[in-house]
Amino acid sequence: MLRRVLSLFALSAVAVLGAGCDVSFPDEEMHFGREPKTRPFAVIVDRPDASPGDTLTVTLLAWSPAPAGVDIAWRAALDYNIGLYEADEVERRYVTVPAPAPTADGDGVLTQTFQWVVPDSVMRWTSALPAVLDDPQAIALAGALLGDAASYPPRRDEVDAWLSALAPVDLAAMTPQTREAVWALADRFACQIRLRARLQTDLAIDVTRNVTVRHTRRLGGPHTNHNARIVSFAVAAVQKADASRDDLADPAVTTTWHRFIDAGVRVAEQVEVPVHAGWTYYAVVAGDLEQYRSPFDYEQPLTEQASYRWYYYRQDLPGSDHQFFVAEDGEEAEMWQLKQEARIKPAGQGSRFRMVAVVRDERSEWRSYHAVPGATAVEGVVVFTAP
Repeated sequence: MLRRVLSLFALSAVAVLGAGCDVSFPDEEMHFGREPKTRPFAVIVDRPDASPGDTLTVTLLAWSPAPAGVDIAWRAALDYNIGLYEADEVERRYVTVPAPAPTADGDGVLTQTFQWVVPDSVMRWTSALPAVLDDPQAIALAGALLGDAASYPPRRDEVDAWLSALAPVDLAAMTPQTREAVWALADRFACQIRLRARLQTDLAIDVTRNVTVRHTRRLGGPHTNHNARIVSFAVAAVQKADASRDDLADPAVTTTWHRFIDAGVRVAEQVEVPVHAGWTYYAVVAGDLEQYRSPFDYEQPLTEQASYRWYYYRQDLPGSDHQFFVAEDGEEAEMWQLKQEARIKPAGQGSRFRMVAVVRDERSEWRSYHAVPGATAVEGVVVFTAP
């Protein structure tokens, strides 16, 4: 029975309806200090793919011209539902999330970190999972695994109770085929919660971060999503005028690398980069993106897709209107144009920039099963010097 159930995955098809938009992020949005407004730029959750009862570590990062005047209050919507086709999201069952006051550094960057426990009852009453399962694959898996211990179709509370009772030692005693079926059911029996921070200054700014909740991590499932580990972060100086991203990998083009992180190890907080007329400069970040399998074809391994957001603060002249990140043609760039390799423009010798890269990993095939991206932030200071 389990073999027949698992074989259904390769034969399934899904139609996903969605709406796309071309969102503009002008330089003001990535340039801290150019405008006197508080700007949150990342919420990092350690365990973006959590199990009921897990302890999350949450870190909010923001920039503010007056960090001492920023008050931040958190709450969580324990019942979050994206609705049909992700078009009718609702939040219910709010709880207050206690958090310490943020700290700030001399550049105005705010950091707030706290821990919070995911209630172990979330999956029993979330509206994102129907009271009686209606997903054909989850029904087939639960029917094969629970047998007479559940209704048919199985109820949400029956499946949650069965998965909650399992421990990793139980899976270790199972046949590989049964263990894979348990992981497949846990992957699909999922919901989200939404964390929301309100930053209060002269204005109120809301920031949200969703978290996947399912039993996958607790049971050692191979599809558990983690935040990407940054394996490389550097400034590349290309000895070529108007170079392109392709030139970074061209052995015929000489490139000098000034590294903050190398092979996953932090080697410098600050790098000094000589300014040469006629050279091109890039900031480059790379994360070790995870492999996973599609819920609709378990035979085909896939690699996460990454998106990149870049920010900067000019330490030597905070109010300058010099645009540091530029498009591939060297002209003014918007955020959506910046990729893993982001072209940068020095402001001459002595200019000093604090760069931040936020890397998000996406598993689009799992969206209908409430998968949310992981996120990682990394930073470093580049000082441009005489050749």
